[in-house]
Amino acid sequence: MKILSYIFPVLILAFTLPCFAEPLDLGKRQSLSPQEAASLQQEVIFLDVRTSGEWQAGHVKGAMHIPHNKVAGKAASLNLDRSVPIITYCEVGGRAAYVVDTLREQGYTVVPVTQGGYRELIAHGMEKN
Repeated sequence: MKILSYIFPVLILAFTLPCFAEPLDLGKRQSLSPQEAASLQQEVIFLDVRTSGEWQAGHVKGAMHIPHNKVAGKAASLNLDRSVPIITYCEVGGRAAYVVDTLREQGYTVVPVTQGGYRELIAHGMEKN
């Protein structure tokens, strides 16, 4: 019984500490893994930069869509809140990384999902639309 009095507080601490974890400082991140992106607990905008056909075949629920080759012209017209970080994703990471500089030049905090993309986000728990 005495051992339980030691284990119980440890278990309580182990299960409650994640609740107090601070959000990732996305302004300092160069990229995110699909698992990290899927587990974000803070307000972000997911931006799908795949082609229209890929988007129509399925995308992350709640995501916005601008094909990577149109981001420069369309992003400014969306009037997005610049205080909310943008997480870009594509199929495997290349196009998501490609648009980062364009969006950062417009004043956004942008972090691409690399080391995977749409399928991995869904596999790690993101809802599909």
